[in-house]
Amino acid sequence: MKESEQAEPRCPECSALGTEVTLVTLKGHLEEDDCASLGAKAFYCVNSGCHTAYFNAWGVSVPFERMTRTAYPKDPDAPICACFGMTVSDVVEDAREGKRERIRDLATKSQGPQARCAETCPDGTTCLPRVLKIFRETFEAR
Repeated sequence: MKESEQAEPRCPECSALGTEVTLVTLKGHLEEDDCASLGAKAFYCVNSGCHTAYFNAWGVSVPFERMTRTAYPKDPDAPICACFGMTVSDVVEDAREGKRERIRDLATKSQGPQARCAETCPDGTTCLPRVLKIFRETFEAR
């Protein structure tokens, strides 16, 4: 690949690098017709300011308004942890108060059978890295 070429897959709207998702994730967030339009290999756009939620390498995209459930970061008020309902404000509050219990509990739960990240998280991955990043940044800034 030449230096001027962009790595694939890129969001057709904002050019952000996409995160590959499985059919389980798509079915957890889209109607059947939208899942079918994307095909077997689809990607999630993590850019919170972009209207595209999912897209494929052929230019087909589905806007976040057609998602069947709210999802962070497309909806900043939606839980950052779709499995256990933790919000960004919960994380920020805990970090400002120096409380680590809820984060530790989330870390434990995210390893257990109740964690359904593949179907509930819009990118199909655990929220824990995002939660820890927000916690650390807020904790260090206090």
